[in-house]
Amino acid sequence: MGRFSADEPAETADEPTLEARNARLVRDYFSAIWNDGDLETFDTDMVSDEYVFHHQTDGTYTVDELRTAWADWYEAFPDLRNEIEDVIATADRVVVRYRFSGTHEAAVFGVPATGAAVETAGIVVFHVDDGQIVEAWAVDDVHGLLQQLGGHGAAAE
Repeated sequence: MGRFSADEPAETADEPTLEARNARLVRDYFSAIWNDGDLETFDTDMVSDEYVFHHQTDGTYTVDELRTAWADWYEAFPDLRNEIEDVIATADRVVVRYRFSGTHEAAVFGVPATGAAVETAGIVVFHVDDGQIVEAWAVDDVHGLLQQLGGHGAAAE
């Protein structure tokens, strides 16, 4: 198992290990979708056609459902940033611990736009098979986000 800091490149040798290649794949995916809003990344070889994303509050998403969810998230937080704080990679899993920040500009989780600057943290476990991301499980601080938005009693949609 390899562990890489958020600031160092995952590939350090001339021929990177499988773990390093998986870490680089997830970093590139994370950067493209989670920070740049490049939803066309779902159409690349980085992501399996059968990709499934599991989220603690709303169940599972297919690629097409993720496109809509990410578009909605970028509408709610147009300046969002997801900073990777840790990456832990194995031959078939990559774990990312991240910090999310953004300004709430549209409704999310039933809470209308507040203009509030928010920050939360989360962890995502990615399953990688044959150089593609095939599945992911995300756990993040939805309760903390709702508290920052003043939606203490709001239910996650």
